[in-house]
Amino acid sequence: MEDSKYLECMCSSPEHTLRFFFDDDPEFPCVYAAVFLANEPWHRRILTGLKYVLGYKCKYGHFDEFMLKPEDCDSLIEIASLLKKKSRVRTKPKRNSARR
Repeated sequence: MEDSKYLECMCSSPEHTLRFFFDDDPEFPCVYAAVFLANEPWHRRILTGLKYVLGYKCKYGHFDEFMLKPEDCDSLIEIASLLKKKSRVRTKPKRNSARR
């Protein structure tokens, strides 16, 4: 396992921090991203869980946003390059669209 990379949102909120880490498992190398989940009161968590179990879907989805700081671009490129280098998955060659 490689070192983790922490990227902090431009708003500087500790709740908007992404943690990327590379798992160099030879069978399945991959990059994980850990995202902070807000700690809600118990009754709100139960309500959210019930909505999930009953299939409720918000039209906006369940997302938060993260704004990458320009100074963190190199860290993101570094971890993506590591995944590309270690991954055994190969892309299929593109077909020539001019051929018929």
